[in-house]
Amino acid sequence: MPPFPSELPFCSLLQYSVRGQDELSRRSRDVRTAIKTDGFIGQTRVIEHAARRVAENLQEQGCLAKCLGPDVALVPMPRSGLLRSGALWPALVICEALYRHGAGAEVLPCLHRVVAIRKAATAAQGERPEPQDHCRTTCVEVDGVDRPRAIAIVDDIVTRGSSFIGVTPHLVAAFPDVPIRCFALVRTISQGEIETILFPTTGLIRYRQGQLRREP
Repeated sequence: MPPFPSELPFCSLLQYSVRGQDELSRRSRDVRTAIKTDGFIGQTRVIEHAARRVAENLQEQGCLAKCLGPDVALVPMPRSGLLRSGALWPALVICEALYRHGAGAEVLPCLHRVVAIRKAATAAQGERPEPQDHCRTTCVEVDGVDRPRAIAIVDDIVTRGSSFIGVTPHLVAAFPDVPIRCFALVRTISQGEIETILFPTTGLIRYRQGQLRREP
């Protein structure tokens, strides 16, 4: 198995405040919830609306073009639990919406969770899954799949980036030398208020000496 990457480029479209108390911060948590449930705010299906905003950013040669585009295979991040028939898979829904709006060449659901893992969102500090946990509980299936030109691992939320780092060795082993990026619809802001929800961002997830750091 290839080693964990020491850094991974990532992009995100939105941000939400975990603890902010002003109106906008509270609204950002509504957006987060709607994305995780493929829900609506008013008459707007949030994931579909967000995919349109991604497409607009790409058409304007915005920063999201560093991760997404018509040559990029979209790989949904597996859920923390084992996938049951008919269950919602938010990352897959996001990939399908991005593909409909031209933000990817194909949807490639090749990563699978084979052992359920604790949800990072509900884990106590210090008990969140580490990259090793994500790696040992997932597998990749690529039989009959053509080699993509580039890959974007897609998830609904990025906090530390542990899952992105953890599943990357599987994709590196399956597709050597294919560029791998990460995209999350929403970036977590752990402290303070936010000034806007729509905030297209590029950055790095660093993993060195067992420590994760997302910048920004």
